[in-house]
Amino acid sequence: MYLDTSVVVKLYVAEPDSAECEVQLDGGGLVSSELLFGEFYSALLAKERGGLIRAAQREEAWLQFAEHVAGRRIHLLPLDGEVVREARAIMAATHPTVPLRTLDALHLATFRTVDAGPLFSKDQRMNAAARHLRLPVVGET
Repeated sequence: MYLDTSVVVKLYVAEPDSAECEVQLDGGGLVSSELLFGEFYSALLAKERGGLIRAAQREEAWLQFAEHVAGRRIHLLPLDGEVVREARAIMAATHPTVPLRTLDALHLATFRTVDAGPLFSKDQRMNAAARHLRLPVVGET
């Protein structure tokens, strides 16, 4: 299953739908882009700045995530020039129906490089783009 940042945050920081996200995990391999490494940390910092978590909670979530990546519970796929070019093609293919952001297009391009099962995202725009591209999405497969 391919995870995007919107889901990963919910797996490490308690949010109203965190339990629902845990249930959706299929027990198989979890995959994402190396992009997740920066995006997840940025999301943790934003939650701390917003007063939603404390610094100690941010650090604990980060350490747990880093352990899961090191132990291959979450496998991060390389972000390279081919993926970047595919992201451009995805933005073109979804325009103007879905105004896809660059980082979301990079996730979708990475997703297309691997047979990981469905895309699991809580980002409505990313899910709309995936449906537009006829890619499998959790809850719709």
